[in-house]
Amino acid sequence: MGVNVPVVFSLVFGLGSFLAGMSGVLAAPWLGIQAGLDFEILPFAFVAIIVGGMGSLKGAVVASLLVGIIDNLGKTFFPEFAYFTLFLPMAVILAIRPSGLFGRVM
Repeated sequence: MGVNVPVVFSLVFGLGSFLAGMSGVLAAPWLGIQAGLDFEILPFAFVAIIVGGMGSLKGAVVASLLVGIIDNLGKTFFPEFAYFTLFLPMAVILAIRPSGLFGRVM
């Protein structure tokens, strides 16, 4: 009686994997793909996760929008300091709230 947790976990994992794979297949013709693309995206994902807070979906959404806006403004006004303008807000938020904007202390 109850919910079979391993079965539900496996189904959700399989569905998520399928959706991620299909997203890649459908987006690759328009976005393009080349070797080393993962290293271009990785810093943005890292900053968004840290700023938003581990395990917070709302934090991830807000942080990804903030990271995108800050990165574009930084590249527009200070192109020589592109990575500095990306990582400075992360350092400030970590100094003020070590668990992120929406993270909870565990």
